[in-house]
Amino acid sequence: MELRHLKYFMVIAEELHFGRAAQKLNISQPPLSQQLKQLENELQVKLFHRTNRSVEMTEAGKVFLENTYNLFNYLDYACETTRGVHRGEIGELTLGYSGSAVFDLLPTIIHSCNQHFPSLTLDMKQLTTSEQIKALEERKIQVGLLVPPIESPNLITEKIREEKLVVCLPKNHPLAQRRTQIDASELAAENFIMPPQQAGYGYYDAIKNIFEDASFTPNIVQTAKEQHTMVSLVAAGIGIVIVPEYTQFIKLDNVVYLPFNKHYPKITAMVWHKENKRPVVNRFIRVVQEQVIPRFN
Repeated sequence: MELRHLKYFMVIAEELHFGRAAQKLNISQPPLSQQLKQLENELQVKLFHRTNRSVEMTEAGKVFLENTYNLFNYLDYACETTRGVHRGEIGELTLGYSGSAVFDLLPTIIHSCNQHFPSLTLDMKQLTTSEQIKALEERKIQVGLLVPPIESPNLITEKIREEKLVVCLPKNHPLAQRRTQIDASELAAENFIMPPQQAGYGYYDAIKNIFEDASFTPNIVQTAKEQHTMVSLVAAGIGIVIVPEYTQFIKLDNVVYLPFNKHYPKITAMVWHKENKRPVVNRFIRVVQEQVIPRFN
């Protein structure tokens, strides 16, 4: 059985007239009748009742016609889906993210994908920078949102945005009273909550640069990976923490965020494997480049 047999059968069923069907198919009537006969012999059923005056479908023919329509509809869907995958318009992608990206950057990416990439299935995994690098190398995620620098020669990095670092203090802390800015040197005697260095050297080093600029060695009393955890520890009076400015979306009654009187930046970048060959990943990267990055620069 070939697709042409099914196509001929559908046209005969729609016309219920061999002459008109043959004309519509641009073939002569005898070959059309022969093709139908081959189809009926293969199915071992009669699809039409034919007389000199009329052509009617058998009950078996009606059932076969319905299934034939379904088959061609599915074939059209399969062809269009295949083309969509080839163009990078359809597919699945696993995205890693960490830190303050969850508060504004990630929602912006999701919104842009819904608008410009509606057939993307996006699986998101919250991972530290170090975990993302490992997952990218092992192809467990396709794109990461993390803090550079990245030493791996297999990964491509593109800056998305630069945000300021701010200090999170208990609301009743003396430095939080009637202050709009703070000098880093005023924090020399404080107890600090820090992200673990092995979780991501870029973020850790950005904070370390503040200590070096203020010429003091911090007293680190606690480490924590996630922004929510660190802010909660501040609220519990464990210490203070330096976080990206968008962490201020975490609202707790007994903490405040103060900017520094100097600009201390933290960069967030999009990272992917240089040997990526998947169209869906390339299209996702283009959406971020064209729709997201301009909003943060």
